[in-house]
Amino acid sequence: MTPQQLGFNDAVLLCSLVYACIDLHIEWDSFSVCSKPIHKWLLVSYICVVGFRLAHWLGSRAVAFADHALQTRMQNSSQVQAAGELLLNLRHKDAFPRIVASLTWAVGLPFFSLWTLLGTMWMYDVLNSTPECVPTATHLYFSLFWIVLCYAWIIIHAALGTVAFILERRVRRAEGNLREIEDDDVRQRWGSVSSLTGYQELVGSAPSHGDGLQPAEIKCLSSDIVFTAADGVVQAGKDKECSICLNEFEPGDTYRTLPNCTHSFHRSCIDLWLLRRGDCPLCKTKVSSGP
Repeated sequence: MTPQQLGFNDAVLLCSLVYACIDLHIEWDSFSVCSKPIHKWLLVSYICVVGFRLAHWLGSRAVAFADHALQTRMQNSSQVQAAGELLLNLRHKDAFPRIVASLTWAVGLPFFSLWTLLGTMWMYDVLNSTPECVPTATHLYFSLFWIVLCYAWIIIHAALGTVAFILERRVRRAEGNLREIEDDDVRQRWGSVSSLTGYQELVGSAPSHGDGLQPAEIKCLSSDIVFTAADGVVQAGKDKECSICLNEFEPGDTYRTLPNCTHSFHRSCIDLWLLRRGDCPLCKTKVSSGP
């Protein structure tokens, strides 16, 4: 869906709800004799939807600007991507997107769910007690249709919230694995790697679920320290350089020699690799921590 389509849909939604509010105001006295104030419920639900959509739109633009995805005008892919990231990412850098996402999950979705449930009970009571208070059949059908739309909105956002929760759990699990292998050697070569900014870093920079080794398995692999032999030749297994960072082994560096293939790498380099993939970066031989 392109930004033009998103803007058109928002404009149609806004115009429809404005017309519904005006019509509701005109028929306000007719609804007042109903057994339950369904006209007040409709008005509040209209306002909630407009507020949600406005906050979501502003938050998506803020995400796009924060990610430097905008230069002079929004590009198609960047705006759609930012709209998806707003609610799925629970670790926004900027305050406004973070507030929008937090309020949506902590306040907006629970309140709107309870409000829709209350409106359903009120509508059921009106249909059984005072159905004649509804001005026309069109108003009745639209009110029922609006309740269905509200439940659809709740189901969609509940699904998004579930996905966001699962992604956050995966991020926390990845941070825990990285924290177990992060030591002074890793920080000196790569900096702090155990703090992720969001679920986007699960691809490429964080452990892949089910593909790599566990930190305990990695620690079971043998490691050694590079030394200089009597003839002045640097000794580090059979390799002269680490194929991951492309730096030559220096005396004092800690390295690991993988079983089976016997390729050697800096420990700080190969440990991060093995968290993501359980094979050798050079020959793709499966790495096992067992004997």
